[in-house]
Amino acid sequence: MKNLFSVQDKVIVITGAAGVLGTSMVHHFAEQGAKVVILDRNEEAGRRLEEEVKAEGGEVMFLYTDVLDKQVLEGNYTEIMARYGRIDVLINGAGGNMADKTIFDLDIEAVRKVVDLNLFGIILPTMTFTRAMIEQKQGSIINISSESAIRPLTRVAGYGVAKAAVTNFTKYMCGELATKYGDGLRVNAIAPGF
Repeated sequence: MKNLFSVQDKVIVITGAAGVLGTSMVHHFAEQGAKVVILDRNEEAGRRLEEEVKAEGGEVMFLYTDVLDKQVLEGNYTEIMARYGRIDVLINGAGGNMADKTIFDLDIEAVRKVVDLNLFGIILPTMTFTRAMIEQKQGSIINISSESAIRPLTRVAGYGVAKAAVTNFTKYMCGELATKYGDGLRVNAIAPGF
């Protein structure tokens, strides 16, 4: 019986790949025979992860990125396409949080940074890397949302708001890609809990 979930030789691009969730994903997909692209702004952690995976026999490439900088992302896209010629999966894993105290103590600039990172840090990579999938007429985008998108947590207003927007953007992208580019493109969100 054919393995319907095989990622053998698939090119999987992961933003925030040197983080806690991303690192586990990188190791798993490399063990399964995927070609994994580690995108992260932490060069030291990204290169260390790249070396670990290579030592285990995995096919991996680290590229410095900034998910809020379209020009940097375009450079990443060019390098990935030059090396692999395709992108099969995009996992939007970059994100972060800053704690609040009360509604009256919200630091609006801190909230803005959290929303920018968690929301626009998904929108910009999606705009950039989905082009390859549209040309291929197939691909998968997986956004990392959060249970806090559904059930807000205390002291993290910006994070909950941003992750709720990620969930909404995921649904939007499902319709956008299906109606304009065909049914070979999938968009899903994962909502980890605590």
